[in-house]
Amino acid sequence: MNRGASFPGVVLVGFMGSGKSSVGRELSRRFGAPFVDVDERIESATGFPIRDLFAREGEPAFREREKAALREALSVKGCVIATGGGAFSDEENRVLLRSYAPVVYLEAAVETLLERLAGDLGRPLLRGGDREEVVRELLSRRVPGYRTADVTVRTDGRTVEEVAGQVADWIDRTEGRTG
Repeated sequence: MNRGASFPGVVLVGFMGSGKSSVGRELSRRFGAPFVDVDERIESATGFPIRDLFAREGEPAFREREKAALREALSVKGCVIATGGGAFSDEENRVLLRSYAPVVYLEAAVETLLERLAGDLGRPLLRGGDREEVVRELLSRRVPGYRTADVTVRTDGRTVEEVAGQVADWIDRTEGRTG
């Protein structure tokens, strides 16, 4: 269902495996809006997977690339933007993203995240060590930033369509739109 040209855009934040890319694609379809996956944009621009960029350049250099990709994505109004899991940890990024569009935190329990990430070997921050311990530690650092989003939507035990529907309904209500 295309809901018209007045779509304000939306920014999806949350931990890796929370559903940002999947829900973002579905919201893009529903609103007839462009979809931007910031990590995919970085990979396309550099020609390297994120894990390789982390290995070659380190996390600080990656975060600078991420800031540049975010600024580029925000130059086009009315997009559905899925950020990388760590992007919203940075205060400068939070300010930029909040000024662009409503920000939605897609939240999932540690157990859900671990289940969703079980076969994913491309996540550089999950390499080495106990995955559960790493996820819990990263979440403890990131959740305070995530909690500053405009709304939190739980994704545990829900389909992409259900989560996208809840986000779309919230956008319609907060923007005074009708479906």
